[in-house]
Amino acid sequence: MKDLVFLKDKQALTTSLKVTEYFEKRHDNVIQTIEREYGDLLEFKEMFLKATYPDSYGRQQPMYLMNRDGFFMLVTGFTGKKANQVKLAFIKEFNAMEELLLNRRNEEWRQIRQAGKRGNQKMCDAIHDCIIPLARAAGSKTPEKMFYMNYQRAINKAAGIDPKSRDELPITLLYEIEKMQSIVDVSIRGLAAQGEEDYKQIYRGTKQTLENYSRLSLITERFLPA
Repeated sequence: MKDLVFLKDKQALTTSLKVTEYFEKRHDNVIQTIEREYGDLLEFKEMFLKATYPDSYGRQQPMYLMNRDGFFMLVTGFTGKKANQVKLAFIKEFNAMEELLLNRRNEEWRQIRQAGKRGNQKMCDAIHDCIIPLARAAGSKTPEKMFYMNYQRAINKAAGIDPKSRDELPITLLYEIEKMQSIVDVSIRGLAAQGEEDYKQIYRGTKQTLENYSRLSLITERFLPA
């Protein structure tokens, strides 16, 4: 048995056709079971997705895509030695595909974390090149690390995150944080280039820009729990 499970829209799926073929069922009966038992219930909506396939005459016929949960809901009542062997084959395929998905996500996550670290370095360079000299010229004796921490706090606040949770954040939010690091870099250098000599004013202006970006991109609404 092969090609029992495939990847679509970043999830592992199988079809009612595969179930019909390998469990030796009638496809119309499988379709009827899905629609009778699960079709009208919202809690099963993500488990069973209605689709079509071309038959031997090129006509589009109904079928269902299903994830692991949907598959198990459907085949739980299929019994017998052969049915159990088929179930095991599907389970192995689901496991293999989900492991592949996990590896892809992990690699993407690692890449964006590395991009975030590069973005953080650019932000720190902007603070070092522009903010620290202005602060020292104004007589500030604040330790350098406090300037870096203040800008990072501004990002965390705009993103609505706990800094300790950075390694647990979803990829999409990590992308947003990388954008914010770029905003800080551009804002600091841009304000300094325009002749702004008040390092506190540069901070306030940059913080306001971050808050505007957060509001316009709906970051907290998209990522914070209700």
